[in-house]
Amino acid sequence: MGLGADQLEALAECIDLVNTGRRSLAGLSDEADELADVRGVMAFARRFRVENRSAVRATDAPRLRELRARLDAIVVACEAGREERAIRALNTLLAETGAVPRIVAHDGRPPHIHVSSATAPLADRIAAHSAMGLAELIVAGESSRVRTCASPQCDLAFLDLSRNQSRRYCDSRTCGNRIHVAAYRSRQSAAVSPVEVSPPAASRAAPASPAEVSPAEVSRAALGR
Repeated sequence: MGLGADQLEALAECIDLVNTGRRSLAGLSDEADELADVRGVMAFARRFRVENRSAVRATDAPRLRELRARLDAIVVACEAGREERAIRALNTLLAETGAVPRIVAHDGRPPHIHVSSATAPLADRIAAHSAMGLAELIVAGESSRVRTCASPQCDLAFLDLSRNQSRRYCDSRTCGNRIHVAAYRSRQSAAVSPVEVSPPAASRAAPASPAEVSPAEVSRAALGR
């Protein structure tokens, strides 16, 4: 699967954005919510080198959390194969965030595509860029590559870039390894069968009961022969 650098960056941003919400809901983060306030929004924007970060406003935190939930719903729709629902939601979100694709260069980076104006609210710019990544994935017929970790203890989203779409875990070194270890221990436990202890053999034959002694044997015993 061939994805351009811009699309990969947008998808990485989208997955990370969605997972900030999922980590918060599952209690997987030390913080209540990574996007609880402006500082969290700024940290996220800095991580993905979003331009004009200084334009951040207090309203960007709740706005980004609301847009994050909508992106998460789109990811769920993609994973479930509900492509039409995902397309409708993406088109609505892109229109609301004022997506207007343009070519820019900033922070020492070569020319690349931005989908919104630098003067748009920071939350809208982040969400629009993330949404565009999903939109391009759907257009390429690859929406099923967005999925949720198969580990019962994890609910994080990830992008499967494997050739045959065989990846099942968000991280094979943690979730994948944990499942493999659990499966191995289960097999080992099932392979150990209880030891059957047979009763000890009788050291001598049990004496015959009176009902088993014949009359002839009784007569010979009485005659002493």
